[in-house]
Amino acid sequence: MEKRKANKDFIASLSDWSDRYIPGAFPLVMILTVLVVVMALILTDSSIVSIVNNWYDGFWDMIEFTMQVCLLMFTGYLVSDAPSVKKMLQKLARIPKNKIQAMTLFLIFEIILYYLHLSLGIAGAVFLGKALLIEQRKKGVYLPLNLMVAIGCFCLVFQGGPTAGSPLLVAADGHFMEEIIGIIPLTESMLSLPMLCMNLTVGVVLIIICIWLTKSYHLSDREKELIEQYTYDQIDKEEGKASTFSEKIDRLPYIQKLIGIIGVIVFASGVITNGISALNLNSINFCFLMAALILHRNPLEVAESSKTAITIIAGVMLQYPFYAGIFGILQYSGLGDVLVNAFVSVSSPRIFTFIIYAFSALLNMLVPSGGSQFMVEAPYIMPAAIEMGVSTAYTLNAFTIGDLVTNLIQPFWALPVLAAFNLKFKQIFPYSFIAFLAAFVVIGIYFLVWMF
Repeated sequence: MEKRKANKDFIASLSDWSDRYIPGAFPLVMILTVLVVVMALILTDSSIVSIVNNWYDGFWDMIEFTMQVCLLMFTGYLVSDAPSVKKMLQKLARIPKNKIQAMTLFLIFEIILYYLHLSLGIAGAVFLGKALLIEQRKKGVYLPLNLMVAIGCFCLVFQGGPTAGSPLLVAADGHFMEEIIGIIPLTESMLSLPMLCMNLTVGVVLIIICIWLTKSYHLSDREKELIEQYTYDQIDKEEGKASTFSEKIDRLPYIQKLIGIIGVIVFASGVITNGISALNLNSINFCFLMAALILHRNPLEVAESSKTAITIIAGVMLQYPFYAGIFGILQYSGLGDVLVNAFVSVSSPRIFTFIIYAFSALLNMLVPSGGSQFMVEAPYIMPAAIEMGVSTAYTLNAFTIGDLVTNLIQPFWALPVLAAFNLKFKQIFPYSFIAFLAAFVVIGIYFLVWMF
């Protein structure tokens, strides 16, 4: 009894601290922007005018990637918002018989989805999460809302799988570091034995933590009110009869589904021909959009689903250009070079991958984008790894996972899930922080004792 009270006191204290000191996601990127400007002024020879120009250039250098990320979330939402998909999740949500089973099911489901792809994890967090909350509420069981949303966000650490961006990049011909490191196949990086064992270990640890947090969780009145408001949209909604020619066209499914089927065939053909190298942001977005056309009943339903999807990605559309601006300062002012060299200079072959892991985790707080970070770090860390005799594949792993682990305490990628549940990052931070500490330690041990 005393132990459970201590757990509650610890989490309550962490929650109070979060409420008082954790800013909102958009104010945070403003603070980070000022911090990086000050660091560039102190650590480089750049003037304030050139730094501001670097910031401006960064905004537009990453406009394509910004749109790709937004489409990733947009198309993922469209697929999961299809009535057939939501009915399937609804049936799945009825299986658990108590809170522990429901939360464990959700966590395992999210681990698998995030491992397969980022957009699947985000969509699963929104739709299976709501389905569990609603179905369990019907049984008189109120699940821990803030903890559930935290799980839907912090499982992003498992995105270090077959669709992780940077490993996919260097596994394909013609990447920008090919002359230095050659081609690194996924079987040597994300799909190597130590990485598979590491993900399994982190998963087991987080399941134990999930059970502990669920047992000690105190549900607030506000959370109960929010859960009461959650409903299913469109699942049991009957389609109205079309009375005019235009309404009949709006509800005509055949052309939509034909285009979707042709699109999926084109995607599958590319994967069969080119293998896993065919998987990238563009091809995944295309596949999800085509799948949405097949799964939704008619064009009108797709259009209605799109309206909700836009509101969910609003935070990303607002904030990502500012993170791109921070990337511009790191890239063009020389600040990124200074920071990387500072970390590499204090390293040795034995701890090199751990140092890269820790540095990438730190840099991710400033630029939450693996692709952008890799452009800053790779020209320095990869030659250094070769010079020290360290595996470039393990160095790539260290960068990739370091870039992911601080997403547990960086609100950017949590924005779509938070928007869907009408929560703020500070409300899930205590649980994400506990998961971050556990994951950071476990992953760090793997780089210290195996991947070096």
